[in-house]
Amino acid sequence: MKNLVLLIFLFFTGMMQSQNLKEYRALLKTGENSEKSAKQLIEKSKTAYGETREPLYAGFLAVGNFFMAKHVFNPLKKMSYFNTGKQNMESAVKKDPKNLEIRLMRLITQENVPKFLGYSQHIKEDRKFLTQQYLTTADEDLKIYIKDYLKL
Repeated sequence: MKNLVLLIFLFFTGMMQSQNLKEYRALLKTGENSEKSAKQLIEKSKTAYGETREPLYAGFLAVGNFFMAKHVFNPLKKMSYFNTGKQNMESAVKKDPKNLEIRLMRLITQENVPKFLGYSQHIKEDRKFLTQQYLTTADEDLKIYIKDYLKL
């Protein structure tokens, strides 16, 4: 999950205004270990997605839900947060399947969730897509992160 936090931190460099980006990055850096930050990430992402319908915000929302699944004790709530995150992530990919950032976010998530949850079906597809397309992004931080993450 540490890779997921770093990935998301680097993800959105060119995508949002710098003030909003700083807020999201701060929440992403702390969301895995802070329930309060994870909840804030969910609320901010839900609001932003509702206003803009940008798939990238659905990706943020998904990550917030994945983080919350770590923070709750009740197994039913864990599964609820996980399933909501999965639904949000798949919706984001479906709406913008060529978005490197969203595909990388899904890849890292699928590689880091426990296998018994059955959320690993897109790993090969996303790795192949990212390997073939990462050089096309103008976002140098994202390009470097993809290259390092995939060990290219």
